[in-house]
Amino acid sequence: MRAGFLLLCLFAFPFVVFADANDGQFMGYDLGASDKEASQTAEHTATGNLLVVASSPQKPADIKQVTLVVTPATRTVGYISAASWFATEGEARDSARRYVELLRAKYPDWSLGREVMDAGSRIVEVSFDKAPYNLKLRLVLDTHEGRDMWRFSMGLGWQPGSKEWQAWQDISKAEQSARNSTEREQLLENSDVRGL
Repeated sequence: MRAGFLLLCLFAFPFVVFADANDGQFMGYDLGASDKEASQTAEHTATGNLLVVASSPQKPADIKQVTLVVTPATRTVGYISAASWFATEGEARDSARRYVELLRAKYPDWSLGREVMDAGSRIVEVSFDKAPYNLKLRLVLDTHEGRDMWRFSMGLGWQPGSKEWQAWQDISKAEQSARNSTEREQLLENSDVRGL
């Protein structure tokens, strides 16, 4: 009887058990959620948000690192990225091909397209889309642990221009504005501004 109830729950509420990119979840993190456990040491992105290494990702064994782009104050997740590094381009491309096929099988109703090629006409980026989400796979030459390596990454975010993307952008701008205002006030309080 108890086993039957558990099976009923699994099939009646699949979104609880099987949350994935269709629900904005990737590597154990949710787009739009606040990651209160995000590391206090973070790099600033060019747009003023924070790039943090995920503290407890759920990831395949061959993925080496998961990073999150979060807003500066509430740590609201706006992008989730998973990466691995390889000694050769061939190894990185093999991994990328495997994940393209795996994602095509897992998300057959997502549009596959928007391939980007490098100067040598080799594909270096592929996108999967299903509104409002975008899942991007990318291959680049990178510096990792002090040496040149090939990085394969996958990232989940919102499609630019979607209402979800715009809402996250608005949160980010508001938090940055508040932080900048506080920093300006502190600068003025702690500075000698006579005659200025």
